[in-house]
Amino acid sequence: MKIDLVKIGYHVFKEAEQFGWKKSEIKIASTGTVYLELVRDGREWVVIRVGNHKQVYHRWLTTYSLSPGNYNFNSIIEILSKPFGEVGDVLL
Repeated sequence: MKIDLVKIGYHVFKEAEQFGWKKSEIKIASTGTVYLELVRDGREWVVIRVGNHKQVYHRWLTTYSLSPGNYNFNSIIEILSKPFGEVGDVLL
């Protein structure tokens, strides 16, 4: 059974919207891994990585990885629901 990482990323984004997150950018790596760059209130930034393997490369923005051995879907949504300033990087 093949996992549709784009579809999972879409569902993460739809859930994140209810907590004020907006899509800044979406990138798909050659491995199929999806990177959702999200912003809230124009100042708090976070990357949600959706992959089928553990994170290898680190990004300069706070990144949460939804993949085997990392966070699961419900954990990611719980993180994104936290108040402003408790999830990602607040950039002025």
